[in-house]
Amino acid sequence: MVQILPLLTLLAAATTSVQACKQTCKVSSKGISSCSYKCTNACDSYPTKDARDDFLANLQSAGHSCNAVSTNGVKCKKTKGFGDCGSHHWSCGENC
Repeated sequence: MVQILPLLTLLAAATTSVQACKQTCKVSSKGISSCSYKCTNACDSYPTKDARDDFLANLQSAGHSCNAVSTNGVKCKKTKGFGDCGSHHWSCGENC
């Protein structure tokens, strides 16, 4: 007889991990005049550089003065309109 419960448990765990929303770019340091962010490979199908590029493009399109740092970083000038460093991040996965 096939044991269905272990199979269903494994399937549920796999589904849950796919739907998780993970922060792939988040603040790494806060300065008086700037905020630095580091992007990581939080989602297998979303390379770090792609996450960094999308995060940077989103910040720039919102009017913020930000630049790429290496292949996984972003540095932004802290202005009144920028707000708190920790209020900006980039996520990947389902249901973000």
